[in-house]
Amino acid sequence: MTKPAAMLLCVITAGAQSQPARVVGDLAAGKALFEGTGTCAACHSIDTSGRRRGPDLSWIGMLRSEEALRRAVAGHRSAPPSLSAADIDHLVAYLRTLRSIPPSDPRERTRSIPAASENVAFFDRPEREAEERSAALVEALDIPEGGTIADIGAGTGYFTWRLARRVGPAGKVIAVDIQQRMLDLAAETVRQHGLVNVDYVLGKETDPRLPPGSLDMVFIAHSYHEFSQPETIMEAIRRSLKPGGRLVIVEYAKERTLAPAAPSHKMSFDEIREEIEPTGFDLERILDFLPFQHGLIFTVR
Repeated sequence: MTKPAAMLLCVITAGAQSQPARVVGDLAAGKALFEGTGTCAACHSIDTSGRRRGPDLSWIGMLRSEEALRRAVAGHRSAPPSLSAADIDHLVAYLRTLRSIPPSDPRERTRSIPAASENVAFFDRPEREAEERSAALVEALDIPEGGTIADIGAGTGYFTWRLARRVGPAGKVIAVDIQQRMLDLAAETVRQHGLVNVDYVLGKETDPRLPPGSLDMVFIAHSYHEFSQPETIMEAIRRSLKPGGRLVIVEYAKERTLAPAAPSHKMSFDEIREEIEPTGFDLERILDFLPFQHGLIFTVR
């Protein structure tokens, strides 16, 4: 994922992104500010058209949340001091439209599919949070309280309890795994964190057993690459999502040599898109702050 990484706004630090403010700006006014009095185009290009002193911003709407863009615009050292709060609204609204990612071409899958991992020690290693920025990842998902989320391939519950805490007592997480032992471990992890808003489902290799049209989000971390019949599972997942529902895929990056996984347990940015998008999903956002994982958020087409 080299191109997105190269397009970071220089003033934005990659960190946890909290619930974004609603952007109410005018797109035309924002574009005029970007190209004129806002002086953005003096440094930044779009689709390689413009100045090159700053990063190209063609994908910035996919890389940054509304709140992160707002912080960047308001705090930019080169921004004119005359920018009003309304001007910032306009610029942020325009920047959110910049998501010029080329469409993915579906290709025949050639990667090997490994067996489901049972490496409990690796899942629960003490250094995992610091290594993978797990808390920042969950924070960046902008999970509303009261939502319903499925954690597919829940494993030992490493993310299950974090998701359950985010949706709150009025929300629900459905932990799905094809190994009963993992579901038992996930249940114990959730219990240790004092949470009771999790249901446990023993899925099948061809069916996650999720009710149709019931989920706000499906979260799949380091598990999609193990799906033995991914097209069948993804069709079921798409049916389970509500209109506007989101799909989150997290995988160790094949492009990163330091990613702590064997090659068969990694996926490339292109591989994820080439397999997920043909099943009825569009790429909505890239979590580019993760150190050696791909974090991609899709919406139902």
